[in-house]
Amino acid sequence: MAIGIFSTMMSNPFNLIIAIVIFGGIFVLYKYPPARWRKSKQRKSSPSSAGKKTKEKRKNIPFRVIQGNKRDDDEPPEKPYTYH
Repeated sequence: MAIGIFSTMMSNPFNLIIAIVIFGGIFVLYKYPPARWRKSKQRKSSPSSAGKKTKEKRKNIPFRVIQGNKRDDDEPPEKPYTYH
């Protein structure tokens, strides 16, 4: 790999310089992003969300299971499986 980079640099150094500048620019933008791309700091809560903090207690309703039409795994199948 080093021999290939060295021979490319000797024959046409302009291509290598362009590649280094492009990858260097991408690295700098990744490491130090512009201000508009940075994540903003958390804002204070708005007045509308501040009023929602007082919640009433919910009714305690027992969990109900709705019976479906799917067969149980314990029961044997009525017909053998057909593979079409």
